[in-house]
Amino acid sequence: MRRTTARAEEAASGAGDRCPLMSAEELADFLGIPLNTVYIWNHRHQGPRAHKVGRYLRYRWPEVEAWLEGQAVNRAT
Repeated sequence: MRRTTARAEEAASGAGDRCPLMSAEELADFLGIPLNTVYIWNHRHQGPRAHKVGRYLRYRWPEVEAWLEGQAVNRAT
């Protein structure tokens, strides 16, 4: 079962005027991947673009969704 925070659910649903930034933990949970993978992606300049806020990595929901769309597999039928 996937855990999500209320803040993550609210941002994903588009509620509110401004989307809060997503933490690395929330990104890992949202994508269903290990947290360490998020940090490895950041180190290798892969994955969605990260923003440093102090010493923390934060992600913007629209950027994550755009990156995710770019990861779609194009299958010829």
